[in-house]
Amino acid sequence: MHSTRGRLTGAMLVAAATVALVAGAPPRPPSDLRVCADPYDMPFSNNQEEGFENKIAHVVARDLNATVINYWWPSRRGVLRNSILGGFCDVMIQAPVGLDPVATTQPYYRSTYYFVYRADRGFTVRSLDDTILKRLKIGVNMIGYDYTNTPPAHALGSRGIVGLVGFGNFLNPDPKADHPEDIINAVAKDSIDVAIVWGPLAGYWVKRAPASLAMVALPDSDAVSGMPFAFSMAMAVRHRDKALKATLDSVIDRRRGEITEILRQYNVPMIEPRAAATPAAPARDSLLVSDSIYQGWKWWHVYCFRCHGEDAMNPILPTAPDLRWAVSPSGANFPRDSFFITAWNGRPPKGMPAWNVLLDSAAIQEIYLYVKARSDGWLKPGRPHRLSDLQQQKTKSP
Repeated sequence: MHSTRGRLTGAMLVAAATVALVAGAPPRPPSDLRVCADPYDMPFSNNQEEGFENKIAHVVARDLNATVINYWWPSRRGVLRNSILGGFCDVMIQAPVGLDPVATTQPYYRSTYYFVYRADRGFTVRSLDDTILKRLKIGVNMIGYDYTNTPPAHALGSRGIVGLVGFGNFLNPDPKADHPEDIINAVAKDSIDVAIVWGPLAGYWVKRAPASLAMVALPDSDAVSGMPFAFSMAMAVRHRDKALKATLDSVIDRRRGEITEILRQYNVPMIEPRAAATPAAPARDSLLVSDSIYQGWKWWHVYCFRCHGEDAMNPILPTAPDLRWAVSPSGANFPRDSFFITAWNGRPPKGMPAWNVLLDSAAIQEIYLYVKARSDGWLKPGRPHRLSDLQQQKTKSP
């Protein structure tokens, strides 16, 4: 019965949308738009219809001259099976694009995960590779089973950063046991130093926090763990409801301005969609280096790695900075001369020796070239090789 009703509702919606395009066409009679919604999941939705999903549902229904009928089911394990896939409702207002069990419309916003920390703490977290993260108490939303941890939890684990402070989320059997804002309040009250939170939750609760908090966006994805951080969000219907999907695509086009304004009212941080992919350039050998960079790599792994880490990653001593960040334009932006002078004379108060005792100026310049190649990202971790190495290998091969 639910399946028949769903098909009839989808057909009615499409027919109405088509008629509405005809100049002077009379309004169609009201019908139901059955919406899957969580009764306690702000800022997305609640049973008082105070969330942005609730507001967007009414924008869609108004466009279609329909009435919103909410079907309440908490957004925890089994939500799809017990709501939209069970035929209890026609549409989910928010789902990540490409969610396999359902068909998704064109996206209407895109967001990512964010660092959240007190603005008065005096530090700036720029990326998951910032060495300061090893000395901070970090909060993340975690469920407790490895395969269901959030992407930032996986990415931190790939860097050896463990001992995270886990905060419950929508998978808790009691949806009122752990509030989504708890992780933000923990930052505001200095219980933790930094949180990594999904954008809509971060934006909404940061605006309501009892202290001034900073938000810094994570990138689209993580090169170390391979985890995605940014997601495009759309509406979802059952795969067989193709007519309803087409109708919703049209509504999103017509009402995009209204929908975006609702998201802004809830302080949802939105990022621009990625540009269309360009034809891929020929793959570069990410370990092929010049003789100077190769020598710099050798010097590094004799003299520098004990403090600053192998492959210029993950410094070992707390006082040793991440030199990839130090020479990066988005970091300290140390020019070559400053790098050379620091290495040549050392920093005795911080435990860094003057390397002019063991290395000549050419060797320090080569170390700089190696660190810069690692900082720029094209030189990957591992043992590099030179063109002469490859030529020798070809000569030796039978």
